[in-house]
Amino acid sequence: MKTSVVIASFAALFVVSAARADEAVIDVGPPPPSPRYADPPLLAAPPPDVVPPVTSDLYRSPFRLNLGPIGATTGVGVGPGLGAAADFGRGALGFRLTAAWARGEPGGAVVPSPIANGLAQYTGEITLDLHKDGPWHPELGMGFGVAKVSRGDASGSVGIGTGAIRIEYALDFGDDADVRIGVGVTGVMAGPSDRDVSDVRSYALFGGAVGVGF
Repeated sequence: MKTSVVIASFAALFVVSAARADEAVIDVGPPPPSPRYADPPLLAAPPPDVVPPVTSDLYRSPFRLNLGPIGATTGVGVGPGLGAAADFGRGALGFRLTAAWARGEPGGAVVPSPIANGLAQYTGEITLDLHKDGPWHPELGMGFGVAKVSRGDASGSVGIGTGAIRIEYALDFGDDADVRIGVGVTGVMAGPSDRDVSDVRSYALFGGAVGVGF
């Protein structure tokens, strides 16, 4: 009998504790939504417009004609004249055909000039553009050709080798034209020559030019 009373007391105590536990539950809001009712995933944002990179490279014509004044000198004086050239190529390496005509270098009474009465020179050279992008173009050239020398007592032809240094500035005309303004110096070394002009050893040409290509 006592055992039954004890068991009944424990059962009653357990029921009361369970009821109090249910009353202690705190309501914090509605339950989280079911996965099937969750917000849809965000769509990927469209890629931004692709902007072409800005470049400083100006239009380069495959062929340009150059014309401008020159001076010829062996160190005694300066003979004025005219120079012309045709440039071929768009890359760093190119080819140039040149021609120059000078009236002759006036010599002194003691040191006569070997090109006193006139000079005509025709050469071809390989060119190297050291900065082919942008407006400034420092350029080196090396070539060979022939010069026709005349003076009061004799005239003849001379084989020559040339080395040139130039700098050109390209004007921005869009894609319509390749217009450049440049200055340069060409050193000339004489090679095989006619006997009458064998005293021609070396001289220099310097001047400026405007070049146009399309």
